[in-house]
Amino acid sequence: MNILIDEFSPLFLTVDRVGPFQERLEEFDFTDANDEPCNAYLMISKNGRGKTTIMEMLAAMMNMLGKTECSELGFESFDREQGRAQWDVRLILNRSGRKETAILSLVAGFMGDEVSLKLWGESDLRKYDATRWCRFGFVRNAFGRYSMVGRSDEWVQDFNTLIETNVGARLLGFENDELTFPTLIYFSAYRNIIRMPSDNRAVVAPRDWNYRPVHVFDVEGLEWRDSLDNLLVWLKWLDDGRFEAAVDAINEKVFKVGDKKLFAGKTLKGVRKEPPEAIVEAGGMEHRLDRLSSGEKSLVQLHLRLGVHMTRNTILLIDEPEVHLHRNWQYEALNALMNLAKSHFPNVSVFMATHSERMMKAFGLNIVEENLRKGAYIIETAEEEERAEAIASEAKVKQLLREADGAEGES
Repeated sequence: MNILIDEFSPLFLTVDRVGPFQERLEEFDFTDANDEPCNAYLMISKNGRGKTTIMEMLAAMMNMLGKTECSELGFESFDREQGRAQWDVRLILNRSGRKETAILSLVAGFMGDEVSLKLWGESDLRKYDATRWCRFGFVRNAFGRYSMVGRSDEWVQDFNTLIETNVGARLLGFENDELTFPTLIYFSAYRNIIRMPSDNRAVVAPRDWNYRPVHVFDVEGLEWRDSLDNLLVWLKWLDDGRFEAAVDAINEKVFKVGDKKLFAGKTLKGVRKEPPEAIVEAGGMEHRLDRLSSGEKSLVQLHLRLGVHMTRNTILLIDEPEVHLHRNWQYEALNALMNLAKSHFPNVSVFMATHSERMMKAFGLNIVEENLRKGAYIIETAEEEERAEAIASEAKVKQLLREADGAEGES
């Protein structure tokens, strides 16, 4: 049977005893004001409140897809502590032209007999046009061993087998949208590009080349096979048009020309043969990727990696998209990400974490934009929330008193 994935959209995340989230069960609502799944979402908090923890956890949970057994999830709160979580997504499968909609709950971590942190009833399912609720994941018992949830659910197994048998499937082009399998691409806040040693360079497929449920990127180039230079050399060697598409995309989105200049005056020119590496031209001079500014490195890595690895159903996680960027570049970068979500609506979701008030204002949560479903979450401790509520209540009382004084003055 031919199975396509029409949608893989995050709805909710319920977290318990993970990192900073120890005080209470925390629920993140990834839907907009109309209860539709967001394709642009912003998490805001001070440093140390758990933004990065949430993104790392989502990556670990997504990485469960396609697996039938597990000894560890690669997330400390799940593997060695009492942390647990449930991530609910709306999944629409197209089986030979017949669509089936379900709420799939990915569950992970230290669980009891209940397994679920959030229950879905018939009325909840109808709200999201779903006809069934199913669960999948790996939960740890008191002896530290993981067991699989959803093994007996044929619908879940069909979906999981689909992922398992297609890991490594060929991506057909730059910014590919041919494959429908869901993927999560996570960029940490550390998006540096370092210089590679000149020896031991070869034309070799990058690690995790082609389709995988999860790709995680941070500092580029710790090993030649993981470097952006190797990726560009590999694309050039393939000689199937993807290298030219990648160069055009980087020059347009990073080294932009025209009225709105981002890092103008530079061009990704191509790759040299000896040593094999990418070259950037600026003012008639050529230099390596690692000689770019921190902001340029961040954006080159983001757009190049995303263009290579995205599928039709992509969840993009970016920790601190504003890092190393001038305020004008921050707006340009944010607009580029929002336009990505718009142009691939509703299948590409962009999730960002920031502590920048400027980014929060530029996000424009209350501004309606076509093909954008926006959402945001301010991560606060219980004490901070109580203080905020008290301040809001005090402000409301003062406003009522001012209105009362004004009414007496008029009379």
